Amino acid sequence: MGILRKERVLEYLDNLQRQLSDLEAMKVGGPDFFLDRKNFERTKAIKYTLACAIEDITRISLHIVVAKGLAKVRDSESEAILALAESGIIPKGLAQKIRGMPAFRNRLIHDYLPGKFDAEKLFDRLQRFDDFREFSRHVIAWMEKA
Repeated sequence: MGILRKERVLEYLDNLQRQLSDLEAMKVGGPDFFLDRKNFERTKAIKYTLACAIEDITRISLHIVVAKGLAKVRDSESEAILALAESGIIPKGLAQKIRGMPAFRNRLIHDYLPGKFDAEKLFDRLQRFDDFREFSRHVIAWMEKA
């Protein structure tokens, strides 16, 4: 079992909030925005910022999992998110909704988003920051009790 560094988790949560604020400031009219080459630079900025926000979720999850000794044989970041739900830190429904975030982050980073389907997924994710905020609220509430 490791040491829970609350200040580190709070830094990640603060960074997550900054990423979400930046994303909310980048107005996108619809999924076709990402398919238009004239929006290439803004698309890259949006994808990078979203990837960073997702990375904050995974860093927090992994840090808590290691600190609490929850790592059974966790072979993925998605498993770390699920471990938070198994230990009651976040609701199971939320864990199920966000467990695919690390894979989506990988698609963003490796630039696998050229088609209309992926543009729609990216646009949809930009409309739903409640999952990020709900995750943050539960982690903060848990740390206040820990």
